Amino acid sequence: MAEEKRREEQEFSFVKEKIKKQPFYQNKTLRRAALQLIFSVVCGAVACFVFVIVHPWMERTFGEQEMTEITIPQEEEEETVTEPQEETEDEEPVVITEPRELEVEDYADLYTKLKEVADTAGKSLVTVTASSSGTDWFNETYESRRELSGLLVGNNGVELLILAPYSQVEGADTLQAAFADGSTLAAVLKNYDSVTDLAVLSVNLADVEEDTLESIRMAELGSSKSLKAGEPVIAVGSPAGIAGSVKYGNLVASGYKVSVIDGEYNLLITDMERSEKGSGVLLNLSGQVIGLLEDSYLNSSNEGALTAYAISDMKDIIEHLSNSQDLVYMGIHGTDVTEEISEAQGIPAGVYVTGMEADSPAMNSGIQAGDIITEINGKTITSLSQIREMLLKFSREQVIQVVVMRQGKDGYKEIECSVTLNVLQ
Repeated sequence: MAEEKRREEQEFSFVKEKIKKQPFYQNKTLRRAALQLIFSVVCGAVACFVFVIVHPWMERTFGEQEMTEITIPQEEEEETVTEPQEETEDEEPVVITEPRELEVEDYADLYTKLKEVADTAGKSLVTVTASSSGTDWFNETYESRRELSGLLVGNNGVELLILAPYSQVEGADTLQAAFADGSTLAAVLKNYDSVTDLAVLSVNLADVEEDTLESIRMAELGSSKSLKAGEPVIAVGSPAGIAGSVKYGNLVASGYKVSVIDGEYNLLITDMERSEKGSGVLLNLSGQVIGLLEDSYLNSSNEGALTAYAISDMKDIIEHLSNSQDLVYMGIHGTDVTEEISEAQGIPAGVYVTGMEADSPAMNSGIQAGDIITEINGKTITSLSQIREMLLKFSREQVIQVVVMRQGKDGYKEIECSVTLNVLQ
């Protein structure tokens, strides 16, 4: 039996084998899992890198961005305080007997400092190129381009806002804004006011490079309420009709008033020569904007002189335009009837209507030339400037109640008119 078993073992020995454990690095399942793990880690690292690089741009371009409201600080009324003078002993005045003569270097230093003020303010300036195209009488296509100076007045978190003359950008097919660092971006007309010829253009903030944002600054709006004739001023932008031009001069007058629709504004008149294609702003020696150059109100007394709207009268307008708010109008021209005039002439105090714009809300409501406006929505009216301030608080299609005094055979009669406000196109 044992012999037979031994023989069988010898007979089938060729089918015997020894099973060895396979090394882990030759295991296909483990290798596949390891490769998948490495691939996942690499893909994750690449995804993280791309996210870090692209996310800020995606957030700026496609993310939800909140537009903040532009607010221009209101000026406080200046109060004149007279301090009691202390009694002092009479002192002999100091007399300078040796006048100092100015050298050429003194003038050079003076103009160097003035140029520094202008250069700093230049960071707030933008050169706007307005392009238009059309077809002439011979059916040939033409393109016209004009350059003007704009002023950076705000950043609402979504757009950079540029103040510019409306008449020079009106009807343009394209607008390009060139900033202080030389970069140029597309701009669009955001809002405008036909009365003051002011417009606000906007540039998409997501398109502005970081280097450009660091090279520019928002304009600092000063006060024009306390300006006096003789004060030195600087005109920057394109006062000579050339982008980047600068002029130095003095104020000739600061209280000159010009009548406009529904109000009046102070005009600053300088001893500098105006240019037909000029635009820009007027600065004080601190670099603050005190006036917006304009050339609409010329007469024999200021013809040829560089003039500007006083900035204190324009701040509310700029704020409304920057926030896309409507600037409504009634359409009257008038003059103030003060208490003194009222007593002397025997007429009601208020605003005397000298004329009206054709097809204006005032004309359509029944107001006539010769009427005296005494109330608006129950509030007593004493001046044109008060009417302008009230209109800033109203909106398009709003109906206001205007009380006028109209002269008849038996004296003045009170008449109430319902005025539906609109926006002047």
